[in-house]
Amino acid sequence: MRNRDIERELFIELINHQLKDHGVTYDDVKDNPQWYMEYKTTQEKEQKFIKHITETVVNTLGLDIKQAEKEAQWFILQWGLAVIPTEQTSPKKASKKKTSSKK
Repeated sequence: MRNRDIERELFIELINHQLKDHGVTYDDVKDNPQWYMEYKTTQEKEQKFIKHITETVVNTLGLDIKQAEKEAQWFILQWGLAVIPTEQTSPKKASKKKTSSKK
């Protein structure tokens, strides 16, 4: 298998991995140029996904850990799902938001 084919398969596997919680796959989103903004993730899940990317890149492409971490950051920058801000994921903070300051 050519290197380009391996990289494409890896790309699709990573997209599918991050979309699995949403019940969709690469084939479902590939024609939507803004798909990665329509599906959300948490900061915790994104960190786990970065670890998954790093391990997968090391095992698939044979890069060392530092190179794989850089590849993971590039992947997240280009194709990572939108991250839900922390205050939206914490019910305690959401209930305290009723404070308003009028001047």
